Amino acid sequence: MEALLDPDERARARSALRPGLRRRFVLAHAGTRILLGARLGRPPEQLRFRRGRWGKPAVVDASGLHFSLSHSGELALLAVAPRPVGVDVELVRSGRDVDRLSRRFFPCPERELVARGGRPAFARLWTRKEACVKASGGRLTEGLALPVAHTAAQATVHAPPPTGAVPEGTVPVGPLPDGPLPDGPAGPWRVADLPLPGEPEPYAGAVALLGDGAFAVSWPAWPEPTGWPARPGATGRIGRTAGSTRGGRDARTADGAPSTGVK
Repeated sequence: MEALLDPDERARARSALRPGLRRRFVLAHAGTRILLGARLGRPPEQLRFRRGRWGKPAVVDASGLHFSLSHSGELALLAVAPRPVGVDVELVRSGRDVDRLSRRFFPCPERELVARGGRPAFARLWTRKEACVKASGGRLTEGLALPVAHTAAQATVHAPPPTGAVPEGTVPVGPLPDGPLPDGPAGPWRVADLPLPGEPEPYAGAVALLGDGAFAVSWPAWPEPTGWPARPGATGRIGRTAGSTRGGRDARTADGAPSTGVK
């Protein structure tokens, strides 16, 4: 599958210090090319990408197609949508001082959630923030103070305005640790958590679309290709693909191959 990658992707793969990291990078990026190529009717190895100011990729000559890729541990997620989209997955790891990080970067209500819920709560909030930032093509540092605490299946979130007031119908927030987001992404974003495996290792994931329109997520699975060496605990899947659909219709290519998208 490495043959599908462009020179820059191959160089990044070969720079991985551990074989497992290289393998996961190749699978995630080659799989992305295969799925996007299937949607566009182009050979995956011929796709060309351009990058925004902070590195957000886009397919050249495919202005109506937006995508986002994230991978952590043994899981990779690809989101595809007709408007700017961001997806993030995080393995809930031990050893991270989540209380210190939340006190430094998160709004007050979210600090309290992390204090009560520990690492799982922190990972859930973190993935929502990163998904929003990736949808906007910004930097993570611009979005850490973004208020994303909610209990709904989906919610519309905004960066708080300078006055600290919150637009009607959006997620209520408390004071920010360092005031409103300066020159950061303003949104709004529609955000949803993703149901991810809890065993053998727990993951948190979220997808965000720019704008406040509701969406539904379809979940075709990407099977692991043959020919790769077996690894302990392998389940036969390298991850899932997350996409948005309207009306809950599953998005697949005409031949039934796993894909993602909007109908």
